[in-house]
Amino acid sequence: MNRENFALDVADMADVADVIEEAGRQLDLPARPGAPARLGERLLERGFLTPWQFQYILQKQKTENLRLGQLLVRHGLVREYDVARELAGKKGIPFLAHEDFPPPDADLLACFGRELCLTNGFLPLRRVADCLEVLLGDGDELKVAHIARERTGLPCRFAQGEFSRVARHIRDAYYFTQYSVDAMLEREIRLLANDVDHAYSPGPFLDFLLHKAVHERATDVHFVPSPWSMHVFFRIDGVLRPIMALPHSLMRVATFIKLSAEMDISEQRRPQDGSYHTTILGQPFAIRVSILFVEFGERIVLRLLPEQNELAGLTQLGFLPRDVRRLERVFSKPSGMILVVGPTGSGKSTTLHAALQRVQSLVESNVLTVEDPIEYRIPGAAQTEVNRRAEYDFSNALRYFLRHDPDVILIGEIRDRETAQAAVEASATGHLVLSSLHVANVFGVVPRLRPLGLDPRVIADNLIAIVSQRLIRRNCPHCSVESSLNEAERAWLADGGDEGAIHARHGVGCDACGQSGYIGRLPVYEILEIDDALANCIADDGGRETLRQMAEKQGFESLVTQAKWRVRSGQSTLAEIARVVGAVAEDRKQETEDRAAFGPCDP
Repeated sequence: MNRENFALDVADMADVADVIEEAGRQLDLPARPGAPARLGERLLERGFLTPWQFQYILQKQKTENLRLGQLLVRHGLVREYDVARELAGKKGIPFLAHEDFPPPDADLLACFGRELCLTNGFLPLRRVADCLEVLLGDGDELKVAHIARERTGLPCRFAQGEFSRVARHIRDAYYFTQYSVDAMLEREIRLLANDVDHAYSPGPFLDFLLHKAVHERATDVHFVPSPWSMHVFFRIDGVLRPIMALPHSLMRVATFIKLSAEMDISEQRRPQDGSYHTTILGQPFAIRVSILFVEFGERIVLRLLPEQNELAGLTQLGFLPRDVRRLERVFSKPSGMILVVGPTGSGKSTTLHAALQRVQSLVESNVLTVEDPIEYRIPGAAQTEVNRRAEYDFSNALRYFLRHDPDVILIGEIRDRETAQAAVEASATGHLVLSSLHVANVFGVVPRLRPLGLDPRVIADNLIAIVSQRLIRRNCPHCSVESSLNEAERAWLADGGDEGAIHARHGVGCDACGQSGYIGRLPVYEILEIDDALANCIADDGGRETLRQMAEKQGFESLVTQAKWRVRSGQSTLAEIARVVGAVAEDRKQETEDRAAFGPCDP
């Protein structure tokens, strides 16, 4: 974080009333003569809104009596991220993405209070050079500065964050300041282990464990039985991380989870799936449960799905500006089929939803989706979920969709012949069809679709773009340092360019990243737009190598090329590229093979 740019003392700010007005508190009032543009007008000028949308949302404001910014986000016209960035720019303070929020000082938190911070929309971070650094949500600077001077006697320096993210950060910070969750977990484990009569509920243990999982940014919690104990893992940034081992006496946690998810606790032979709802750190979550019976007992996976998940845009996800423009152009086409491909967990659904929300006005377009399951709520879209018991799957959902006059159809995944043919038929009849496919790269799509019964000429007529992607972990911004590279690694990363332009970095580990050196993930991807020449090649069944050569002549950039750029610019590491993409410098490849064959050297 650049501290020179991080600050603006409220005492130096001009016309605070305009700032308050900018934050959306008086957006339904006429502007004063000569006053700066209000938030809605600013978003209109910047192209986030069309005049028609602006008039529509003003009408909604009269009916629903909410702030304009809240309505814009609720109806999917503008993301909270964009609203917060515009406010930061107008106020002259920096904007902080949630991955860059520094951990707050516990002693400083004690000077304020959870409810005070939530009510006034701010979080004190730390003291720096006789100033108080404050993360601002939906609070106004004048009031927050007054509170801070009363509590600490210090002037404030502000940074703007997304409103909901700041509120979540406040709840998280105060919860873990108030409770020592690790100590509470140890206490619950002792109580359960000594409870021979099974009179004590495993509920508190599971509750503390889920709080710890959300705090550490886990997407899944795994319970893995062994002959000696049950192991607990968190999946954080796509990587399983061991958390604790539980004694065999805690195996009854599985029964409690099955009861919560309304599963059959007597079933000991077949796998089961279920779900339940809970609240963690003030946020509602859907917990999807999957149980598999293995040699040593019940193996359980809990998927943590926030029910109020703010969908990131393509830029926030890490797509480069030039590629965001390409994708916006592609996703704005009136008809055709767009596929996002890659293995499970590569972010395909997230990219599809982000692109859909970015380029389509959900007020002006009829958007229908069928997903398995619904992971992101898209304001204004009609979203449905696969229900195999009711014989409602991807293929027969499409038959019903066409009767509802859709403009855009999102299919969670093309898995079988029926879904593939229905998707192509919907595309051919003038709809924009978005879907995902499990294929290694963009040149494997046509060979994958042909066994599903699609003629190459039909594919060529309907396919307009393919995106293949993977997710690599992002270097922690709080602890990353410069990396030393050997000559072979530098030459491989330079890829024929200037080796002096390489600024490789890696995280050394800190409290913010859980000592892993990484926070969040970034996409590495390749985009293939199907023009007339490539369509003719597909129609003539030219084969994947012919298609690759033709695309490269037109400037196609491979996923590996972009992965190298991520490392050269200090965003990720060679180890991540080797782990996710499989491409490594020759000497690193040999070192990896040696370690796999012989294990690590003795110290």
